[in-house]
Amino acid sequence: MKGEDDFPGDRPPNKENVVRFPVKARRYRFRDGKTIPPRPWIMRGLILRKQITSIIAAGGAGKSIFGLCVALHLAAGISFGPFKTVHGPKRVAILTVEEDDDEIDRRLAAIAKHFGFGKDESDRVFIVEIDDPPLLAQVDKRGVIHATEKLRRLEWELGQHGVDVLILDPFIELWSGAENDNGQVKAAVAVIRGVIRRLDAGCLLMHHVKKGLVTPGDIDAGRGAGALGGIVRLAHTITNMTADAAASLGVENPRGIVRVDFAKGNYLPDPGEASWFKFLSIDLENESPPAYPDSDKVGILVAWQPPGLFENLAYEQIDRVLDLIQSADGLEHERYTLAPQSRDRYVGILIVRVLDVSEERADRIAKCWKKSGLLFEQEYPGGKSRLKKGVFVDNSKRPSATAET
Repeated sequence: MKGEDDFPGDRPPNKENVVRFPVKARRYRFRDGKTIPPRPWIMRGLILRKQITSIIAAGGAGKSIFGLCVALHLAAGISFGPFKTVHGPKRVAILTVEEDDDEIDRRLAAIAKHFGFGKDESDRVFIVEIDDPPLLAQVDKRGVIHATEKLRRLEWELGQHGVDVLILDPFIELWSGAENDNGQVKAAVAVIRGVIRRLDAGCLLMHHVKKGLVTPGDIDAGRGAGALGGIVRLAHTITNMTADAAASLGVENPRGIVRVDFAKGNYLPDPGEASWFKFLSIDLENESPPAYPDSDKVGILVAWQPPGLFENLAYEQIDRVLDLIQSADGLEHERYTLAPQSRDRYVGILIVRVLDVSEERADRIAKCWKKSGLLFEQEYPGGKSRLKKGVFVDNSKRPSATAET
């Protein structure tokens, strides 16, 4: 006969002997979407609370001035280009170790002068002063990354001032360790992220690129190990406008124009096209003759839009191209085509010749007309009674026919 201890599962367990595990599987139940809190954007598309955004750019591309422009726009509670500050002005702390205080002052003064920022905005900006070496995370003899006392002090300072966004520039100068070691890079970023999460703040982390050309939107362009791209939740690249891009957009001089591309957007389902900014030179009017007869000129970034695809093109010019396409002028028993490989029959060649635009821009115009239905393809009797596919014009969709009068 079995005793009472032979069936331990038949009676309630002794609570004192229960082992509690830190993991539990919870059966899921759908929530009403209207009751789920929205994502905590600080600057929509750029900065989220409790997350780090990496800004990846080569030297001279403008990542530092981009960060300072973002800082003052956050402090003013307004948008910077396509990036919209959410729920009013924010408090921003800036830790930059590549420039001295005077240079930071010059840049902030130039931004303030152009955009009209004043005391209200400056009261919400904090410059972090830190002794050398300015390390927030440090590797020990065993290769383990730890938070430094300076990071702990920084966290206290940020909390005291109620900072919403921390800008760190650049990442490589703020920690010690092997930059090509994925484990150490991940640990260093995680240490910073821990501070951001405890403060319910966001972070812009400026990061240098590897040697060589940078492809816009390439998350792997960042210097060192690739773990940084894995731990941040948002990343953008800043690159200079190339000659090819300038030709495609109809820009004569691409100098001083940069593009900001999404490199990683876990919370952005459709990153869309590049955001463009242009360097603008601001005169500080700080000349001091005779020693300094010339004032300082400081480059800042302002939002910029590429010229429209049909900018500076008159309806008469466009109609001339469309007339030639419709009449198949110059082609014997043939019609123009939308296939670039068709050479002389490609509509893009005709667009280049008549409108005097680059081949890249002509390609974009042809694609635009096809997408709108202005140009369409259908079969026609070619030579030797064979049916071929050619391009025709829907005259009802001509810009001159649909323009408001």
